[in-house]
Amino acid sequence: MSDTEDERIFEIEVAKNGRAGCKKCKQKCLQGELRIAKIVANPFGDGKMKSWHHVDCIFEMFQKQRATTKRIESENDLIGFDLLDETDQEHIKGKITNINKLFGVTKTSPKKVKKAPSKQKINSIDSSNVQSDDNLFKTFQNIVEKVANHPSYLDKTAIIKTMFEKGSSNNGFQGDPEIWCRLLLPGSVKRIYNLQSKQLIKLFSKIFSEDQDTMLEHLEQGDVSDTISHFYTESIKYKSIPKESTITIQQVDAFLEHLSKLTKEDDQIDHFRKIMKSLTPSDLKTIIRLIKHDLRMGAGAKHILEGVHPDAYDVYKASKDLDGVIERCFKSKNVESADIKILTPVFPMLAEACKSVEYAMKKCPNGMFSEIKYDGERVQVHKHGNEFKYFSRSLKPVMPHKVAHFKEYISKAFPHGKDLILDTEILMMDTATSKPLPFGTLGVHKKAQFKDASVCLKENKYYTKT
Repeated sequence: MSDTEDERIFEIEVAKNGRAGCKKCKQKCLQGELRIAKIVANPFGDGKMKSWHHVDCIFEMFQKQRATTKRIESENDLIGFDLLDETDQEHIKGKITNINKLFGVTKTSPKKVKKAPSKQKINSIDSSNVQSDDNLFKTFQNIVEKVANHPSYLDKTAIIKTMFEKGSSNNGFQGDPEIWCRLLLPGSVKRIYNLQSKQLIKLFSKIFSEDQDTMLEHLEQGDVSDTISHFYTESIKYKSIPKESTITIQQVDAFLEHLSKLTKEDDQIDHFRKIMKSLTPSDLKTIIRLIKHDLRMGAGAKHILEGVHPDAYDVYKASKDLDGVIERCFKSKNVESADIKILTPVFPMLAEACKSVEYAMKKCPNGMFSEIKYDGERVQVHKHGNEFKYFSRSLKPVMPHKVAHFKEYISKAFPHGKDLILDTEILMMDTATSKPLPFGTLGVHKKAQFKDASVCLKENKYYTKT
């Protein structure tokens, strides 16, 4: 592989902020942590785009890919490697050595003429044939329609199971199961678009050159996807609307991933315009529903994942790692247990509303314990070796200023805990009175107002693996 930056497809850096998400695990690449990007062709326009990964995540991907697929074979393959400090360089060199032992170092091949990127290839899809009918977006839409038209939950699961076993041609499923499940369960994927119905109408009124008030009046019928699809069909600006859907689920997935990173209205409009010429009204309608996190098919994670594997939903409840669940359960005969995964947030145990004293006693016939409820912030602490991650009650990363100082003390409190998950409450304590301070004092500005105060971590329950 050449050392010139134009030919290298991997870049490494210390994350400047915590906004970018890992392409594999979907968690944020936190500020100050190493991250690696795979540089791929932008499917929606000219130029290239960077798909960021955690270091561990991208090397896990290398372990599962085919030997012929490009990977990092030496530090020379990484743009930005020379800018890292010595400790980080040694860490990456160790990762490269381990992956080369698995595959062996590939010899550099003669330089070939660079071809224009194919429109079909959105990302490196090693596990499936992108050209298969099972990867067409129209196939996906047909399944969504079938599921929506069956009121029985057992029937809904059976439809998904049949698709994943036989495929659209009854010759075996040839699609990408991870992308299928990401699209079938849009609410389970951590993509935030910040585009509500009226905001979408505003965007598309500009794209279609339509009157915004007229579109809003049509929206009163209730479904923004119907409204946008209707005005797309009637649009004078878009006369040559495709009659048949030809886009793939890979293209749609990449489009949505990029859209989730855009915050400016002009950028969002430009992003939509680049894909519009490839969309049928039905394609656009379904994409809008994906953005709204609701395909309107009356099926949740349980019904979809049990179509993948009988134990897949239990595994998902324990880990909430959708891609990891599919990787583990798809076409697997045996799934031994629904183990949780360190560094991936798990569903927290939440209190249940008590209707009466009698109801509480019936729920707990063998007695119960009581304790003081402190008014702090719920934090899930994950420790894997020397790596720490912190997640809020909503399973999002916690701001570093609230938790950065815990790293030293957790290691001392649990000296034998190599892998550890703590379900905790964090609160500010007044060191003069030994009393907890009100909720909200952990904020960076309010925290500075209390000189005689320190942060306390109250552990509720924990999981450890020595």
